Amino acid sequence: MSDDVIDGRISEVLKQIAELPDAFAITADQDLKTDLNIDSLKLIDVVVQVEAVLDVELGDEFSRDLVTVGDLQRHVSERVGG
Repeated sequence: MSDDVIDGRISEVLKQIAELPDAFAITADQDLKTDLNIDSLKLIDVVVQVEAVLDVELGDEFSRDLVTVGDLQRHVSERVGG
């Protein structure tokens, strides 16, 4: 699965959970908490949804290290590609 497909699916999940309009542009440098209003509870939803959409096991511990959208994208790409 290409990084573009992974990033697109992650963006869709983030928009849905953060209740953002479809036209909102998700970028790798956006802060999950301050830019997208993803708190710790919403982050759990993000992880569960991304696991389901991409059929990947992310694990519980990794979410503590997530700050930006790019952090999430890199971690998921490593798991899907690895």
